[in-house]
This record gives sequence, C-alpha cells and structure tokens, in this order.
Amino acid sequence: MKYTSSLSLRGVTITLMVMALTVASLTGCGKKVIVTPQAVPSRGAEHQLHQQALAAYNSGDYATASALYDRILQRQNLSETEKRSAWRYFALSTIKSGRALLGLQALDKWESSQPGAIESTEWQDAWVLAIKQLPQDKSLAILESTYNNTSKPWGMRANAALLLAGLEWKKGNTGAALTSLEDLYAKAPNTNYKAALERRLFSELNGVDAQQLAALAGHLTPENEITYPYSLILLEKARRAAGDEQNWPSAWAAIERLRTLGKLADPTIIDSVLAPLQKEFGEPTQGVALALPLTGPYGSIGWKILRGAGIAHWQLTNNGYNFALKVINTESPTWEQELAALPEGFTIVGGPLRKNIFQKIYERDLTKKHAFFSFLSSLPAGTEGEDAWRFFSSPKDQLQSLLNFTQFDLGINNYAALYPNDNYGKHMTELFMQLAQQQTGAPVLTASYDSKNPQGWSNDVKNLLIKSEQEKKELQLVSENVENPLYVKMNSGQYKDMPYQPAFQAVFLPDSWKNMESIIPHFFFHQEDRAVFLGPTLWEQGLSAGKKLESRYYKLAVFPGIWNPFTPTNASKQLVQAMDDAGLGKPDAWVGLGYDFIRLAAGMGSMPTDWNDDTVNTGLASAQHMDWSIAPITWDAEGNASENLFLFRPSRNGFVPINPEAFGNRVNTVRVRHDERIQMMMDEADTKKAEELGVSLDEYRKQQNIAASNVISMNTAENE
Repeated sequence: MKYTSSLSLRGVTITLMVMALTVASLTGCGKKVIVTPQAVPSRGAEHQLHQQALAAYNSGDYATASALYDRILQRQNLSETEKRSAWRYFALSTIKSGRALLGLQALDKWESSQPGAIESTEWQDAWVLAIKQLPQDKSLAILESTYNNTSKPWGMRANAALLLAGLEWKKGNTGAALTSLEDLYAKAPNTNYKAALERRLFSELNGVDAQQLAALAGHLTPENEITYPYSLILLEKARRAAGDEQNWPSAWAAIERLRTLGKLADPTIIDSVLAPLQKEFGEPTQGVALALPLTGPYGSIGWKILRGAGIAHWQLTNNGYNFALKVINTESPTWEQELAALPEGFTIVGGPLRKNIFQKIYERDLTKKHAFFSFLSSLPAGTEGEDAWRFFSSPKDQLQSLLNFTQFDLGINNYAALYPNDNYGKHMTELFMQLAQQQTGAPVLTASYDSKNPQGWSNDVKNLLIKSEQEKKELQLVSENVENPLYVKMNSGQYKDMPYQPAFQAVFLPDSWKNMESIIPHFFFHQEDRAVFLGPTLWEQGLSAGKKLESRYYKLAVFPGIWNPFTPTNASKQLVQAMDDAGLGKPDAWVGLGYDFIRLAAGMGSMPTDWNDDTVNTGLASAQHMDWSIAPITWDAEGNASENLFLFRPSRNGFVPINPEAFGNRVNTVRVRHDERIQMMMDEADTKKAEELGVSLDEYRKQQNIAASNVISMNTAENE
C-alpha cells in the first residue's frame, strides 16, 4: 500500500509553493534575484523532536505522537535505524489514536523498513487493534484475505481466524465459531503459538458482554471444559462469577479444576485470575474432594470416575448447590501432602481406588480429619463405618444377589461350586459356601480345577457331576422325600449311559468369562443342561466386548453388575443424556460411580467441625434414599455398606438384564425337556431290548417293573 498522510501532503504543498515563487522570480523584470536556501534543522533540533515524540507516545498522547512522528518521517537525512523507529511508532500511535486505515498502511511501511517485524507480537497486536476499528464489511474482507493467504505468518493468520470466530459468535453462530477455534488450536505448530492463541482468546473474552458470554458458556460440557477454547470460556465465566462472594466456592472449584486438570499451553493465565481472587476471598473451606489415580495403570478408571463426578457437580451447581470440588491425583508424588493440606471443610473425600493408597492414608491418621468413601470392595477389619466408608460393591454383595435370586425366585436350595485353584477362586468359593449354608442350611459341594490346564476341564466337570450324584443318592437314603418315579426307574440299573443326576441345581463358577466359554459347554457334553450357572461381576468384562456367543449354552447363566444400561433410572437417564449432549459416548459403571458419589455427598450437606462417625452415619441414613444411577447402595446404622446389584444373563451379542419370571419359566421348561429326553432315551432302550428278547414292549416293561420292585425291596431290607 502507498503511504500518505495529511501532514505529508501539507509538506508537498509547501514545497510546490516555494518552487512557484522561485520560477516567478526568475521570469520577472530581469532583475537578478538571489534565492536563500531553506535552513536545515540542526541535529540537536532533530534529537529534541524525537524525544518529544517518544514522550508523547509513552504518556498515552497518541494523536500528538502520531503527528510528531509524521514530521520526523519528512526528514531526508534519517538513518536506517531512525527510519525503522519512526515507522514503528508512527504505526503504533496512529492505530492507537483511532485511524485504522492509515495505521494499516504504516504497518506495511514498518515491515518494509524492518523485515520480520510482522512476526512480532507488538506488530500483530497493533494489526488486531486496527482491524477491530474498521467497519465490519471492511474488516471481514481483510480477515478472510489474510487467513487464506498462506504466505502470511501463521500467527497472523491465527489472529485473523480468531477475529473471524469472534464475528461469527457475535452473529449467533457460536457453535461454528468454537469448532473453528478447536481446529485452529489443533493445527498450531508448537506450544508457543498455542499459548499465544490462549492469551488472545482470553483477552477477547474479557471484552464480550454478559449475553455473549452466556451463549458461549452454553457450549461447555464436563468433558470439554478443560480444553481450548472452552477452558478459557469457563475461566472467564468463573472470573466474573467470583465478583459475587457468594459464588466464590463454585467459581474457585471451576478455576481449581482448570489448574489441576487443564491442558493450557500457558497455565499462567489461570494463575493470573486465581491469585488475586484467592487473595481477596481466601480459599473456600467447604467442598468435596476426590483422591483418584489420574495417571499410571489405573488412570483411565480414575478419569471415568472424575467424568461422572464432574457432570454431577456441574448439574448441582447449576441448580443452586454451592460447594467446591477438589481433585487430587494419587499417582502424584505430592498427593499425601495435598490431602493433608485440605481444609477441614472438605470433610468428605471420595477414594482412594487402591488398597495401598488407603493404607498410607490410614497410617497418616488422615481418616480422623476426613470421611473417606473408598472405591474399594473391602476395607481393613474394624474400619468400615468408623474410620472409613465403602462406596463400592463387595464380594458378599455379589454372592448375596445371586443367592437371593436363585433361592427366592427360582426355589433353588442345593448348590455346588467349581473354582480355579487360585487365590481369587478360593476366596470367592469359601465366601459362597459360608453364605449359601447360612441361607439354606445345606452344605455346598465344591471341586477345583487347574486354570492352566484346559485339557483337564472336561474331567473336572465330570468328576463334579459324579460326586454330586453320589451325594444325592446318600441323601435319598436318609430322606423321606418321594423321588420322581422317572429317576427311580432310570436308576434301577437297567439303563446305561444315562445323564448324571447331581444333587445341585445351581453351580457357582468364580472365573473369567473367557474360561467360562470352555467350561460351561462341558456340562452339556456330560448331559447336564438343567444347572443354573452363577458367575461374579468379572463376567461382565468379557461379555462387554460384544463377541457372538453360542447362546444355547448360557441361557441359564446369571451374573451381577452395578450398572444397568437397559432399564435406566431417572438418574442414569440424566447421566446418559449429559454424556450424549457432550458427545462423550455412553457411561459405564465407573462413570456412574463418580456421578452418584458427588450426588450423595451433596445430599449429606456440610459436616460440623466436630463431626464423628455417628455424624456421617446419620447423614447417610437420609442421603442414601436418592435416585441412583448405579445399583443402589445402603448403609446400616453402623455404617456398613451393601449393594443390591443388578442381575444379567449372557446373550448372543453381550448380555441382557434378568427378568425373574421369564428366567424361572425357562428353568422349568429346561427341566421338563430334560425329563422328556430321559424318557425318550429309556423308551428307545426298552424298545431295543424288547426286540432283542423277542417280546412286546408292554411285556418287557412288566418284567422291568417286577425287577425294579425287587431291587427296591432289597435296598429297603438292607437299610433296615
């Protein structure tokens, strides 16, 4: 662009007037005229002019500074250094005095006199300021041209894109503008450019009105709020909200969440907001903390819990609850110090997730300062309900759900357990035996197998069936119950290769689903198709992959779980909707766990400074009656937790919830068909034998009945 200004035009006009007078003098009366040359300013005068111009600029008198630098630029004897400085300050002062078009021309002159100036923050800041002063149609044309010009520096094009996004959200196209900023940030070549984008956007957000900020904040979700550009929208929203002291805890929680979990390239932006506010209001003393692994091997689980907790906190604060949420990464080397430094008002702490972390917490006596709700299946003996509380299902919860269903819905009272000879299998089986015997009064038949020797599993299943059949025969000798005549006939000794008749009606299988795909079919191979197969929550992991199954083997299999995506509660519907709105996919048990924990903690309210275990247990007594997204947890008066788990069965493409009535009908149908198959096998054997003896089927069966009666009489005599 060609540089012009009112002052430079004035200089040209004066020069032309002098030249005209000179020509007139030379063509006058023939008299000799001596023209006196113009005086050249001394170096001292020039230096004084530079000082005056710089002083005007530094004092903020940009109009005067612009005029003085314009005069300097008329001088013919400027050095290159002086020229670069003059163009720089003329461009800056002209733009800051409100003359955008002339300022943009001067910026080009500055770049011409000092190649590379366009890359500087000062140059680009001035360019942004000039663009903002232009009418929208002119600024839009320049911004689009700049952004599309790949020869321009990336930083300048990024500034153009950011200003274009600002124009978009002012027109109401907020979603499109934010998406553009996300894409721009992702393309930033390095951390420095990302940091510059963050600072520029935050500066822009400082100037938007409340209505525009509300529109931008409407796109925040618990997941995106820690990433650009949403993190800066949240920061500005929190900064403004903190102006009202009543909102300070919630604002602090949002800023602290950004500081701890945020992904800004320039975290000093957060500190610049948080430090003065904390100095004015102090750190909030009321809130809920989470102690979770956010890195390391358990980091993915920690983030899921945090995601659910974040959604709950978001919903609650939007509905008027005013409490802070503090997150501590238990994989951080300073996690113990951070926990110890929590204010007393952060009475309730969710976590930890790992036993060794809880042990350290307990050893440091932190359980005396805070009420920990651990995400562990068990706590050390004597601690639950006194030193800590459990917010997770226990092995007992799993087994009790299975026993209650099979006994009260299916009428089953006889159980067996076939378990792998590892610590998990042994522990779960011992607990199952204890609970089943307490509930039914009948012992549980057990057998183990080598989990590393699948070739032997078929014999292990067969031996369990043989052992249970023998147990049944022994029980019948001392029992007065009348046995099914079909089985009396089958066991008369006249038939070979008939199905086993085990005493158990259900068998507990505490192993992974992967192993179940081999073990359960062995029961069918050995002709036992009536047993109800009971599994741990561990089965869900294998079935969640959606692998297709031979479902005929697993129609009578049952396992418990804490998350039911098929028949959601009102709470889980809200969680699913929040996740869907944020584009985060579907929640699972871990997300639901975090979601419900924050809601329970909020329902318990603020704890007094002199709280004790009775205070917590009293709070739980009322707060637990909420609408749960996961299987509901209840606490007794002593603070011991139990969870009434959902029940599922494997299906062709995963698993589905149990319908007790339909499942019971299926069990009865399978039993009837099993008996029909036995009758058919005996009929075939009878027909074949009658043909071999050359008698009719009726005659052969009469002989059978006589022989069976003799066997029963002999057995009775022996027993007497």
